[in-house]
Amino acid sequence: MRRFLTVIFILTCLCSKSRAQLGYSPTGDKSKIILTAKLGIPFGTIAKLDAEIYDGDRLQMKVYEDVYLLKINSVNGKRIQGKVLLTFTDETGTLANDVFGLYKRIHKKEADSLETLQVNKMKQKYVGKKLTIMAYEIGHFRGIPKNYFNYRPIKSDVFFCFENYLVVVANLTK
Repeated sequence: MRRFLTVIFILTCLCSKSRAQLGYSPTGDKSKIILTAKLGIPFGTIAKLDAEIYDGDRLQMKVYEDVYLLKINSVNGKRIQGKVLLTFTDETGTLANDVFGLYKRIHKKEADSLETLQVNKMKQKYVGKKLTIMAYEIGHFRGIPKNYFNYRPIKSDVFFCFENYLVVVANLTK
């Protein structure tokens, strides 16, 4: 239950900080908003990415505590300008996106709790690791829209936003 609540909290907070870039329609119609993927290629396009594991703690934001992100360095051989950090899910079973996933990957069993010393020791070998992966960027809307509480009881959630992330389908790192 603790892990479930932790994941829900992390996802809720990530939504408020990890948004797709919004732009207006090229036709000048300001009533239409276009979502632009952070990788500069269409959503759902599988691409070869050079990336590295990034420690979410370095962002000094509660939402990224004990979370690992991917820092994207290039997309299909083209270098990325600026820092692009994305949360991710891994379909290969070779990457961990949080400290509990890393513990399970290393020790082949689940942890009920982890101490700071254990986490720091695991991070030393994982954070900064260079990867070549095949992945695609996707996203979804989440949160509570404007005027929601006019009809439903107040509950804790983020404002309505678009959240984007990567799905890793192959790990080409040797």
